[in-house]
Amino acid sequence: MAINATPMYAKAEERYRSAHSPAEKVAALEEMLRLVPKHKASEKLQAQLKEKLKNARETMVKSQAAKSGGHGPGDLFSIPRQGAGQIVLLGAPNVGKSSIVGALTAAKVEIAEFPFSTHAAVPGMARHEDVPIQLVDMPPIMDGHAQPGMMQAYRAADVLLIVVDLAAIELIDQYEQSLKLLTDHQLRPVSMPVLEFDEDEEAAIPKRVLVVANKFDTPGAQDNFDGFKELVGGDLRMIPVSATTGDGLPAMMAAVFELLNVIRVYAKKPGKPADKESPFILPTGATIHDMAHLVHRELAEKLTTARIWGGTVHDGQQVHATHVLTDKNVVELHFP
Repeated sequence: MAINATPMYAKAEERYRSAHSPAEKVAALEEMLRLVPKHKASEKLQAQLKEKLKNARETMVKSQAAKSGGHGPGDLFSIPRQGAGQIVLLGAPNVGKSSIVGALTAAKVEIAEFPFSTHAAVPGMARHEDVPIQLVDMPPIMDGHAQPGMMQAYRAADVLLIVVDLAAIELIDQYEQSLKLLTDHQLRPVSMPVLEFDEDEEAAIPKRVLVVANKFDTPGAQDNFDGFKELVGGDLRMIPVSATTGDGLPAMMAAVFELLNVIRVYAKKPGKPADKESPFILPTGATIHDMAHLVHRELAEKLTTARIWGGTVHDGQQVHATHVLTDKNVVELHFP
């Protein structure tokens, strides 16, 4: 019998499957257990989740005890997720990762002509329209190898940006080394919003990836980009950008938003205009009830009615809690 898991549960499960550290697994399992539908068909799943959570907590305690008194190698690269999603940049020295983050955020990145000017993870908040999305600059990989702790950040990211330099002779090598780093660590790069996980927990984990070809403002960049796409082929989406002129960066952020597989929804109080400053971010396929949970978990169970604007309904139409939301809906929740 199907358990009819919600998009919110599916998002938590995705984070669990991608988690590498014990703390990440515990957080994801706690969310999965909270969101799993509570009925007879899901009793077996609930028991499995409780057992996994128990084991994950024990592992986390042991891990924390082992690291007490010092910092592990992953601490420099562990950044709390903010915004609609966490986007981590990956690439060789001098491809322009820091320049991209610097062009889109207020992060204090070090932009230099010499390699290895970035020594730790540097987060900044970028935007796609009115949606905040976190970009994280990382130290470069060298000859296809990453510093200890960096792979944990790549695993935890919602989307990876593989950055290459269109002006570099070793353009193809930059791309192939980045791909090899991921596949060597059991990550399967894909450019699709909906991930398909293998039932075998030992199988490679699908990871959303966008290839960003930087320095599109340099001489011959268009020909280099065309040749690059033709030579490497594959199904990964590629976008040319220039961190210097800004060309392509809005298209890159739009592609990132699409890969995140989320929607934005605006809340509206009765008799007042919608709050367009701070949209609620939900997984694609989320319902009115899912949004109510974000607003107030306890009140969500008492939700009586809702009115909605935008999308496929008439403006102000009354809808049920099971109504599926679409991007840019305005929702007015009614509680007792």
